[in-house]
Amino acid sequence: MMSSMALHSSASLCSSFISQHPKLSIKASPLFHNQATKPISLNRKIVALAAPETLTSEPVTDTPQPKQVVNQQEEKARVVLKFVWMEKNIGLGLDQHVPGHGTIPLSPYFFWPRKDAWEELKSTLEAKPWISQKKMIILLNQATDIINLWQQSGGNLTSQ
Repeated sequence: MMSSMALHSSASLCSSFISQHPKLSIKASPLFHNQATKPISLNRKIVALAAPETLTSEPVTDTPQPKQVVNQQEEKARVVLKFVWMEKNIGLGLDQHVPGHGTIPLSPYFFWPRKDAWEELKSTLEAKPWISQKKMIILLNQATDIINLWQQSGGNLTSQ
């Protein structure tokens, strides 16, 4: 007799699962439809704060996970010299390359020999105080090398 009761109670438990009723439909009450709903913003920032007791507790002695070594130069934004090589002109410009975000132009292209592109490039670099003196010198030396190479080749990319 007891075994049949146990079997009966487990059978009624199984039939109460929603997966056992494929045609079950859930309808909302009329009050739900009358309420104005507000859209949920997905642009919220989540801030996690540690409880004071967790700050003073003993450190966890789990096995330490190996730290991943990341090349710091890959993460930093860098200023790069761009150029447009043409037969009668060469254009020099500055871009900032931000890893994971793309390239941001920092200056227009300055065309040599129409104007003194090197001087315009120097003025643009000096106007950006966040660019170090060392980086400025490197970029201006690169610009000099490119202009000299362009002059020697006569604007022709295939000549050496």
